[in-house]
Amino acid sequence: MQEKEIKLLFKAGVFDSCQAIPISMSRGWTLKFITRDQEVVTLNLQRSKREREFKSLDGASAVARRIGFDWLNVQIGDLQWREKVN
Repeated sequence: MQEKEIKLLFKAGVFDSCQAIPISMSRGWTLKFITRDQEVVTLNLQRSKREREFKSLDGASAVARRIGFDWLNVQIGDLQWREKVN
């Protein structure tokens, strides 16, 4: 799903949380949005159906903030924590 569609769904109160998950240790991060029904929505590139990849966690958190999230759940394997996005 594209960023503008996710932003509209966020404003409608569809999402419960936003997660940043590493693609691999060298490739970067991806964002997953969890709905209140526990369904997972991924952020896609604007011009294709491929998942959008971020080189840094800062880039991923900036997009999460732009969408409207105040908190970002970060998950690396079994390690999980919450970050306040600015």
